[in-house]
Amino acid sequence: MKLQIKSPRRYVLDRLINQNPRFRMLLLGMFFPDRDMDIELCGSRLRINTRKEFGFFRAAKLAQSNWVLGHEISVLTNLAFLLEPTDTFVDVGANVGLYASIISRAGSAFPEMKFYAFEPNPDTLKRLCESLAGTNVQIFGCALSDREVELEFCEGAGSATFGIRREGNSLQMKGQTVRIQSVTLDSVPIEGDSIVLKIDVENHEAEVLRGARQLLNSGRVKAVYVDSFADKTIPAALRTLGFQLFDGHTLRRSESKSSLLAIHDKHLARWAGLRRLSATG
Repeated sequence: MKLQIKSPRRYVLDRLINQNPRFRMLLLGMFFPDRDMDIELCGSRLRINTRKEFGFFRAAKLAQSNWVLGHEISVLTNLAFLLEPTDTFVDVGANVGLYASIISRAGSAFPEMKFYAFEPNPDTLKRLCESLAGTNVQIFGCALSDREVELEFCEGAGSATFGIRREGNSLQMKGQTVRIQSVTLDSVPIEGDSIVLKIDVENHEAEVLRGARQLLNSGRVKAVYVDSFADKTIPAALRTLGFQLFDGHTLRRSESKSSLLAIHDKHLARWAGLRRLSATG
């Protein structure tokens, strides 16, 4: 049996503060007023007390300063909420596998689920493969676009800003380029008749969607999540295909350019029907 050894500092803090509620309340009272307030956490509004729910207060502060905690986690929650035991999840622009890794856990309980991840950055791809080792996610180390051609990508300060080379993009480091073969999503044999598609490809989203015309027109796509896109035609194009638009972070109806979740009418109607049956049953 392994013993968890705490550092001396953490041990002292735990004994002095966490295991001494009166002293803890005294400390909190010195720095935080006893008041109720609203915070946003994981895309939801919560009414908390700054002393009695200090952990939530601190988490909200951390989320405000961190994109992963403040944005990605709520989007992940909403996408997971849409998935069912026989669905397929497609992660385009998987990076190191946050979405694919978390969502593919469902495969342990529901073996009929299928998972795909696409990442063009050769350097990031290595870490993605390590992140997803032992899972049933199919990984593709290629770019997705509206045609099959070599595309010029440009490095950024981090892997999250790696993308198609564009003039005037201040996030890219000119001269740090690499050419990568692209394919269309329609050319990839994606299995499943109920697909949730996540796209985060640094302003190349419109091209990825054009390369998935057949898939989107087939009626097999339940939902499309598009992260931080620049092309203003995307919302109208998705509405034309029968999707209703929501904010992927809050699930409020919206055409948010930073977090767009499109859910197909067919799925929304089926979902409403199931809820009615549940209510009458």
